[in-house]
Amino acid sequence: MRGLMRHTVPVLLVCAIAAVGGCSAPPDVAVDPNATPLEFHVSDDPGTQRRVETYTTGDDATLAYTAHSFVGGTGTAIVYLHGIESHGGWFEHAADLLCGRGFDVYCLDRRGSGINRENRGFPSGHVDAYETLLDDIAAFIDGIDDDYDRVYLTGLSWGGKLGLGYALTHPETIDGLVMITPGLRSIVDVDLPTKLRIFFGSGLNPRDPVKTPIEPEQFTTTPRFLAAIRSDPLRLHYATARFFMEGEHLGGTIDRRMPRATVPMLLVLAGHDTIIDNDAVLDVLERADDGLLETVTYEDQTHSIQFDAPERLVSDMARWIWDQEGRRP
Repeated sequence: MRGLMRHTVPVLLVCAIAAVGGCSAPPDVAVDPNATPLEFHVSDDPGTQRRVETYTTGDDATLAYTAHSFVGGTGTAIVYLHGIESHGGWFEHAADLLCGRGFDVYCLDRRGSGINRENRGFPSGHVDAYETLLDDIAAFIDGIDDDYDRVYLTGLSWGGKLGLGYALTHPETIDGLVMITPGLRSIVDVDLPTKLRIFFGSGLNPRDPVKTPIEPEQFTTTPRFLAAIRSDPLRLHYATARFFMEGEHLGGTIDRRMPRATVPMLLVLAGHDTIIDNDAVLDVLERADDGLLETVTYEDQTHSIQFDAPERLVSDMARWIWDQEGRRP
């Protein structure tokens, strides 16, 4: 054992030095504060309205979000959480369609993403603790709770993972959770040297930028959306070592709490997803009690269903939400 330790410790030290030393000239990942977000969809429905507003978090930070509201809505709000590289704008078409069904939709941009980056004092792709992201969601929902009879959380990809973490830790604040190709278990991954950078860098150099391992073609097969993704000035190409490590910690919390889930869940999967491991995702979610989870699989779709099949997605979401409300006493 002592001999093994003599060899193991130097190896770990070398790895740590390599992890930190390899970041001496990091890429410039800051976003231009004056960048104009792309408009992914323009609604032709005069009954829907879109506006950017702000709210104050529990630590007195100011975060912006995009509100899609319907004139004369149903009293039901949908709060949307985006993926690791994206932002609320990638959900614009689905949000407008949901407004057409009578729902108000609030697209929250995570701190460090979308419209909440250096322009508002948040380093791109960074968070100190995943609990901060959960607290941000809680602060927003608390701010709108008195205005609605029901609030449903929706998360896509990494946002699905974050949404599930929130549903398991704050179940009393929402009426249900919709997860669209959630990033609970993934097919894509960083290589071993990058994993070592994340492991050691999360403590020694927490803002070390690590390139996300996803290619644009894995998101969508629709040419106009593929072109938009490639040219999106707010797309996140890098996240920090601490962000990736906090994602692992969030996953651990989900694994521990999943058997005690109480919130109804709708899971939407894509049959041709090359980002998410569908079978492994089901293994995680099926630890919950029977009756909480409904699963819909679009066998012909890739990861970003909200781009390629928005009408179908919105129909399934609306039907599921109405089903939940029909079961309410």
